[in-house]
Amino acid sequence: MRAVVFSRYGDESVLELTERPEPAPADGDVLVEVRAAGVNPVDWKHREGAVRSDRPFPLGMGWDVSGVVRSTVPGGPAVGEAVYGMLPLPYGGAYQELCVLPASAVAPKPARLSHEEAAAVPLAALTAWQALETAGVTAGLRVLVHAGAGGVGHFAVQFARHRGAHVTATASARNLEFLRRLGVDEPVDRATADLASGEPFDVVLDTVGGPVQHASWRLLRPGGTLVTLPEPVDEAHRIPGVTARRIIVTPDGEALRTIGELIDSGAVHVEVQSVLPLQEAAEAHRVSSEGRVRGKLVLRL
Repeated sequence: MRAVVFSRYGDESVLELTERPEPAPADGDVLVEVRAAGVNPVDWKHREGAVRSDRPFPLGMGWDVSGVVRSTVPGGPAVGEAVYGMLPLPYGGAYQELCVLPASAVAPKPARLSHEEAAAVPLAALTAWQALETAGVTAGLRVLVHAGAGGVGHFAVQFARHRGAHVTATASARNLEFLRRLGVDEPVDRATADLASGEPFDVVLDTVGGPVQHASWRLLRPGGTLVTLPEPVDEAHRIPGVTARRIIVTPDGEALRTIGELIDSGAVHVEVQSVLPLQEAAEAHRVSSEGRVRGKLVLRL
């Protein structure tokens, strides 16, 4: 089968399209014929060595898949069923023609989505879903999502609005109208906003890290919650009375089933900026690493 792998850590030039043996499902796994694979920032961080596994080179790439079941397990999806799902971190294997993943990690592909659109969902949507669950977002809370037009962000703002929260989100000026279309109550230009001068938030979701996390502490009310995604909580900036926690996404087929129902109902929009062929995985990584993607990038197999 065709697969994108890398044999040393480095920039996008280390990616190679090659022929690999077909993977063999273990107990509890399904074998999926991959039609499309999502691209996430964790992909190129893995390639650079910031996210490492204990498996020998060459290593597979990617965690988001949409495709058709080739073999299954008792009680699992049917052979021939269209599914989408997320492989468990840290072992990649989505940028290839066949992949194995736990049956518990897949769900029926949303009917209204193409495979390319469905592949944009799992990791980013589950990250947003689990972050809001952790923060206990409910109706009436004031929620701030940093980088609301990005992969995780554009799902987070929609899930928070679905829960009845009042949502503020930062983005570049060119994406403010996009945020309005997603239902964001207060789209904010990240280059000019002075969030600290406004009403404090109950929940802040930091999808960026670094200075954004550091600045987020003072945007929360006493008793508020900061959820950070790209890096651990920086204890040096902790403010008494504010709860802070880092979320690392885990596969969850049942949550994807619920998310799929929201998508099929029209309550959640999936934004795909570009679809590239598998052989252009390096270009997808280059674009992703620039940090200006609206929604997601996807590889078509």
